Amino acid sequence: MLYAKCAILHVRFFMCFTIMAYRQQRVTLDLDTDVTHQCGLHYTRDQHLIGIIEFDKPSYVLQWGDLEYFRRRTEEFSVMPFPDCINAMVIDIRNVSAFLDNEVPIIPWRLLEEECPIRLVVPQDRLEYYAGFFEPTWLSTDLESAIQEIREFMDMFVH
Repeated sequence: MLYAKCAILHVRFFMCFTIMAYRQQRVTLDLDTDVTHQCGLHYTRDQHLIGIIEFDKPSYVLQWGDLEYFRRRTEEFSVMPFPDCINAMVIDIRNVSAFLDNEVPIIPWRLLEEECPIRLVVPQDRLEYYAGFFEPTWLSTDLESAIQEIREFMDMFVH
């Protein structure tokens, strides 16, 4: 008799949890954007790791998805273990048609907090425009010179 009561109680308890299903709605984490990117790595002489990310955006209109894409990709790249996280970043926005300002979340917070070297590679004709929004020492118009500046800065502390 006791076994029968326990079995009935167990069945009722089990049915309670199997009958009550919670509704779920499928969502996607994809963003509605025309922004694309390419990433690269550069090791300095003393094995400091510089991350290079190049963005492309053909249209002139910025939407929320574009801003979120910039933020996600730079943040992701800054904390990705390669096997170590990057120590500096070059962000190339020469192929971004839209004009960005300091409200666009393109600089990763970790690099700012740790005071890591950052360079923004911008089109030559927009250098003055971007100097009004970003730290002028961060700006460059050439990828190679941006990498060279960071290399010299990072490698000078070791020898």
